[in-house]
Amino acid sequence: MIPEYIRRILNLFNEAGFECYVVGGAVRDILAGIKPHDYDITTSALPSQTAELMEKSGYRKIIDSSAKYGTVVFIDPADSSRRTEITTMRCDGDYEDNRHPDSVVFTRSVEQDAARRDFTVNSLYMDAAGSIRDPNGGAADIKNKIIRAVGDPVRRFEEDALRILRAVRFQAQTGFAVEEGTSRAMKECAPLLRNISAERIFNELTAVVTSANAPRAIRDNLEVISVIIPELMLQKDFDQRSRYHDRDLLTHTLDVLSAVPSGETGKRDAALAYAAILHDIGKPQVFTVDENGTGHMKKHALAGNIIAQRLADELRFPGSLRDEVSMLVTYHDSFPPPDRRSVRRFISIFEPDILDKLFILQRADISAHSEAGRERMKLLDSIIGIRDELTEEDACLCLRDLAVNGDDLKRMGIPEGPQIGRMLNILFEKVMDETLKNDRDELLGYAREHQEIIN
Repeated sequence: MIPEYIRRILNLFNEAGFECYVVGGAVRDILAGIKPHDYDITTSALPSQTAELMEKSGYRKIIDSSAKYGTVVFIDPADSSRRTEITTMRCDGDYEDNRHPDSVVFTRSVEQDAARRDFTVNSLYMDAAGSIRDPNGGAADIKNKIIRAVGDPVRRFEEDALRILRAVRFQAQTGFAVEEGTSRAMKECAPLLRNISAERIFNELTAVVTSANAPRAIRDNLEVISVIIPELMLQKDFDQRSRYHDRDLLTHTLDVLSAVPSGETGKRDAALAYAAILHDIGKPQVFTVDENGTGHMKKHALAGNIIAQRLADELRFPGSLRDEVSMLVTYHDSFPPPDRRSVRRFISIFEPDILDKLFILQRADISAHSEAGRERMKLLDSIIGIRDELTEEDACLCLRDLAVNGDDLKRMGIPEGPQIGRMLNILFEKVMDETLKNDRDELLGYAREHQEIIN
C-alpha cells in the first residue's frame, strides 16, 4: 500500500546511505488493512542532509521546522498537490508546556526514535520493500486491537496531554480497546488537557464524536471527556423518573448518538453529533420531582443551549457549526401540531438543510426512549409528511417566497417606507395562515382593498 511516489523517496535516501522509513499512522493503517490517507517519513539523515538530497532531486522545500523538531516538508515535483513530511529520527527533551519538547537530539537509532512516540501502534517503521521494524510490539497490539502507550503512560501524557484525547480518537475511529494501564493514566492525567489550546481540543473532540465507535469511546473515557464537557458526568446513572425513559440519561444520550447515521464519508455530520451529545445536557440543571415521584425537566432545551453555546465559545467552534448546534439543541424537543398551518409556521423558522438535520436528530432521540416515548415517532412522521407536501407544492415559507414584492406595492400606490413593509408582513401572515393563496393577483387585490390597515 506504499505508493510509488513515497517509495521513490525511501529509495533516494537508501541509495545515499541513510535509513528511511514510512512511520506512524500509515504503517498502522496498512497492517490493519486500511488504505492510508497520508504518509510520514523518518530518516537517519540530518535535516540539512535531507534538504540537500531532496532539493537536488527536484523537490521544493515549503516548511522547515528542523531547528526545533527536525521536520521538513516538501512538494513533489511531479504533483504539486502532494506534500511529504520528513523528520529526522530523534530523542525528545522535557515537555514544559505539556505539548512540545523543549529540545530534541537527533539519532540514527530506530529504537531511540520509537521510544519517544505516543502509542505502540504508531511506532512502526516500514521500509521500501515493505519490511517492518517494530521496537514496541505495535503489530501485536494492532492484531489484538489494543491501544497502548509507549513506555510509561503517565510520562507520555505528561509530555503531551493532547495524546490523552488522541487515544480516545483512536478508539472512536478503530473500535480498539485502551490497555488498562494506559486507560488509568489517561484518567489520572486528564486535567492536563486544560493546558492544551482550544483549537487542538476542538479538532480531536470533533474527530471523536463524528467517528463510528464514538458512543463506546465516550463511555469508556467519560472522565477524560468530562474535563471538556463537565456536565456530561452528571448524566451517568441519572434517573429521569419518567415512563418515557427506560435508561439513565448518559445511556440515552449515547444511544441517540449511535442512532445518528453516518454520511458517505463514514463519519457523522459534526453538527448532528454535537447536538446528539448536548441535546439533553441541561436536564440535570432543571430537574424536579412532583408529589407522585415523577421527574420533570421543563425548559431543558433552553438550559442545554446555554451550555452548548458556552462549549462552542470555549472550543472556538466555527460560526456556522455553533449556529447549527444551537438551533438543533434548542428545537430538538419541539413538535408542532400535525396540521398544515402549524407545520408551515414551524418549518419556516429553519433553512432546509437545518430542518433535515433536526428531523434526523428527533428521530434518533425518539428511538432512544422507552416504548411509551417511542409513540412520538408517529407524530414526527406526520409532521415530516406535511413538510414533504408543502415542499412539493413549493409553498411560501418566508417573505422572499411571497408572490409580490415592495415594487409591486409601490406601483399600486402605497408610498415607499414602513407602510410597504407592514403590508408585506400582513400578506405573508395571511399566506402562512392559508387565508390567502400565494397568488399575485389575489395578494394585490387584498392589499388594494385593505390599504387603510397600514396607515
